[in-house]
Amino acid sequence: MIVGLAVVDALLPVVPSEALIITAGVAAAAGSQDLPAVIAAAALGAFIRESGAYAIGRWFGPAVRRRLIPGTARAATFGHVERTLAGRGGLILLTARYIPAGRTVAALAAGATRFSTAQFAGYSAVGATMSAAYVALLGYLGGAALANDPLAALLVSLAIGSGITALAGLVRRRPEPARARRAVPEKQPAVATA
Repeated sequence: MIVGLAVVDALLPVVPSEALIITAGVAAAAGSQDLPAVIAAAALGAFIRESGAYAIGRWFGPAVRRRLIPGTARAATFGHVERTLAGRGGLILLTARYIPAGRTVAALAAGATRFSTAQFAGYSAVGATMSAAYVALLGYLGGAALANDPLAALLVSLAIGSGITALAGLVRRRPEPARARRAVPEKQPAVATA
């Protein structure tokens, strides 16, 4: 069930798989689930979901590229995404999953820009395992701390997980200072002419 919900989460984000994974982590703390199995199922579901998004991006990428008119804002954005993924694709694929809808958008963009399939699979596998472990352990630790009250453990775990996700979203939306203000050009010495 965890694998299936993690896969469907990409298509229907109104049913977040994280809630089920946290619940399974709480159940693991109570002894009715196996924590490594919960992490493995959640990671597998996330990997399948991200691979599907990557495949969709790969399939539609050439059509998107053909429709871009050189010199337009869309063409410039596509080029920027392509360059960014080429330079920092691994970091983006590992961290975008902590931003709401970030993992799906990053996987679609990686496919559309022809990011290496082997590299995508590697980063996606590592990232899916990291995020699955984080969410399941959140539930597990909450369940262990509040072993006598599983409902309170679930609510506390969900609140912490939602808070961390919201904070990541706020940090992501923070306005970035203009590059001109960050890089102060060096003054060139005046050259005397004879």
